Amino acid sequence: MKISMYTFLFEIDSKFYAYNTLSNALIEIAEDTYKILLVNKNRHTPLQEKDLGCDELYQTLKENHMITENDRDEFLLYKSIILAGRSINILNLTIAPTMDCNYSCSYCFENCKRNIYMTEKVISSIIKFIEQYENIKNIHVVWFGGEPLLGIKQIESLYRKMILIPDKNYSFSIISNGFLISPDIIKLFKEMKLQHIQITLDGLKETHNKIKFTKNENDTFSRTIKNIDLLASSAPEIRISIRVNMNKENSSEFITLYSFILQRYKSNPLIGIYPAFITSTSSKSSSSCSLLFNRQEKSEFIQQLYYDRGIVTNLCGYPDSSFTECSIRNKHTFTIDPEGYLYKCWEIIGDQKYAIAKLDSEGTIQSIDQKILNRYLYAADPLEDKTCSKCPYLPICFGGCPHKRIENIFKDKHYDTCTYLKGSLKEFIKIHLSQNS
Repeated sequence: MKISMYTFLFEIDSKFYAYNTLSNALIEIAEDTYKILLVNKNRHTPLQEKDLGCDELYQTLKENHMITENDRDEFLLYKSIILAGRSINILNLTIAPTMDCNYSCSYCFENCKRNIYMTEKVISSIIKFIEQYENIKNIHVVWFGGEPLLGIKQIESLYRKMILIPDKNYSFSIISNGFLISPDIIKLFKEMKLQHIQITLDGLKETHNKIKFTKNENDTFSRTIKNIDLLASSAPEIRISIRVNMNKENSSEFITLYSFILQRYKSNPLIGIYPAFITSTSSKSSSSCSLLFNRQEKSEFIQQLYYDRGIVTNLCGYPDSSFTECSIRNKHTFTIDPEGYLYKCWEIIGDQKYAIAKLDSEGTIQSIDQKILNRYLYAADPLEDKTCSKCPYLPICFGGCPHKRIENIFKDKHYDTCTYLKGSLKEFIKIHLSQNS
């Protein structure tokens, strides 16, 4: 036997732990066991059952994948799990009824912001496209944009036609700025059994309003909060995620905003708020780039939230090892723009030079751009990356954002795609233990 390449050993507050990123198991162990495993890990020496002195301990370590057979290729095991997930029989559609938006945020893909709305002809093509997937029963739809609620008529038209297709099970979610939410829109949300809405804020009122404003409304923050109130009271079954786009300029406001949201919606467990670190900006100036958090700074910020204020966000605490990488590597995942162009990733929607194809009037994919498609399905794959394949963090990292990995290769970008847990895993395990002590 040998210690797993995915096993980490920690001493925390005079106690000893083994954590495995592949099994996502954490167990407390005795100090002598810790020392034996540590020697085995550092020296790569064989591990005998008698070395551990206890048959029960040996079985526990084996069952939790802390130790494994000498000839077992653990990376191939992980790879087989991920590849199976990529062929899962679900159709994932991100649909933008328009690329138009009522805001003009600096970090958004504003070069692709166009006053184009989906026509009934394109809607018909999408319906026929879905009908061709006769063997796929489960379909997840994300309404996207631009601001998708500007295209609410298109959303309603698509929805009503979708549900007429027999033998399909739909789940719906939407990414919105929340400004246009109304009683009529909520009524449609409830009818389609919308599961989740992501609404973006950019800080407290003053900061948010400097970034997000319309021609006729300067206080978009208050309008958005009012609409969240309306949605929460009218449709409490819908999960609401409040995403706070954050850089170093507005990060100091997160604690106050978190407390405000937590207090305001304390009776609704389906409303949450989390920091979303901005990773790029439309400005190429060094001053703008200096406002972005690097990996270590992200980790420190999340830890500081917990230790200073007891704030536990979705990024804090126990690692996620659900084997759920970005769905764009699934061959049944598509993003569709208002003109019927298909993309593999919503980060590039509207920039038609990155479209993999276009739907014709019969819902058939015309002349696939195999070069672009192959980039998103196969290029920059962490499973084929020598560094990633040897990295013990891979099962809780998944190689990071595929789009950014591709840009690093083909656009000479320098995104750090590693998880913020890399180099900080012990600290987050410590937070988890303190939460459960």
